[in-house]
Amino acid sequence: MSIRESVTRTIETKIDELQKSIDAEKAEADRKMAEAENQRAKADIQDEFRSHIETLQGKLDDAKKSLNDARDASADKLQELSNSLSSS
Repeated sequence: MSIRESVTRTIETKIDELQKSIDAEKAEADRKMAEAENQRAKADIQDEFRSHIETLQGKLDDAKKSLNDARDASADKLQELSNSLSSS
């Protein structure tokens, strides 16, 4: 497997994991919203989950950008990406 394939597969796996985390957070927020007894509780739940989902979404966006970068990267840049993925 080439370094490009290795790097892109690693990033694609991370993207899948992040998307699953976002979906799970949204499902948990929906479950808690259904159980909430009043508007204030619902607002608190929305605030709690919005922040976490936005953080995950930012990481997902970064991973997608890294994937695009990896597809077009030079050999040196691929090695740099590979090293950064290995350390994270």
